[in-house]
Amino acid sequence: MRPFTFRASIFILKALPFFTNFSADFPCLSHETHRIIRTLIKTNQTETADLDWLSQVKESKQPLSEQCPIWVRHGIVRSGPTIPYPERHPYCEFSTIMEGAATAYVGRENVKRLAGDYFLAGTGLAHWYKGNQYPVKFAAIYFLPSLLIEMGPVSDGMQILRRFTARQSLADRLVRPPPFLSPRLRSGFEEMILEFDRKSFGHELRLRAVLMEMLVPLLRWEHQTGRQVSRPASSISWKNIDLAMKYLREHFNQEVYARDLAAAAGVSESRLKTLFHEVVGMPWSRYLQGYRIHRAAALLSEPHFNVLEAALAVGFGSLSHFNATFRSIMGVSPGQYAQRAAGKKLEIAG
Repeated sequence: MRPFTFRASIFILKALPFFTNFSADFPCLSHETHRIIRTLIKTNQTETADLDWLSQVKESKQPLSEQCPIWVRHGIVRSGPTIPYPERHPYCEFSTIMEGAATAYVGRENVKRLAGDYFLAGTGLAHWYKGNQYPVKFAAIYFLPSLLIEMGPVSDGMQILRRFTARQSLADRLVRPPPFLSPRLRSGFEEMILEFDRKSFGHELRLRAVLMEMLVPLLRWEHQTGRQVSRPASSISWKNIDLAMKYLREHFNQEVYARDLAAAAGVSESRLKTLFHEVVGMPWSRYLQGYRIHRAAALLSEPHFNVLEAALAVGFGSLSHFNATFRSIMGVSPGQYAQRAAGKKLEIAG
């Protein structure tokens, strides 16, 4: 027990600066200073002739699941776009350029992303990057909204999620942190890359911890400088969204109707629709669909579940519908996913 206690103590001591006494750690910036920082990011309107990328958007498919709710993609691009095609995805993205520069496109806006800039994207946001200073070394962290939702809506988790999912301009989605914060974020990305690639014991827990160690100081800095990209959190009906989420978690394997979900949440159907868009960034039906598929992916990682059993266990009455939905979200068929999961377990065992 003594070595474990010592290591645990070291971990807690290392984590403390991220969660306590930020007033002493972060210089107090005025609203005017914050305005000047924001003016450093200049967005442009994309010419109509260059908007054809919007017609090429594809659904990005990273193999996230309830067991593995975080995925890290990284690499070095020496020519061409930094991602294979314009994309959107049913999860959140926190990404950075570590070397080089690229142009980011969202809707009709574009902006030059410099090394050390950070991009926050919510679910369903179409975006595209083109390198313009090579080589471009990039890293992107994808995570399921449920990772933050399950922290509880009255906690900070839901408010962090809204930073990604709220309707906002490209200038608000791109963050250029001050010098005292940049090293923390870069080292956090570097550690997440190592943890994700090595997959040592405890890496899933560490991925969650490091992600929070980056997002908490980033949002605290924004709050301290007066940055606000959406309505104040106090105006959100946290209790109602909490009841809706609880109902979905308890009934995800059954037929769920809007009237029943709204009744459980204590709001009208129209208000329920608005709440989900404000907080989660997608309709409740799409969130439920993704939740079911990610639960199914977790089941398919277990040897005693076949495809049919997994489909029935998460509420699908049609195997063909399950197969099509699973492929649309995960990028592979349920059978292929199960085979890959089994192969990875054999590699670890070997």
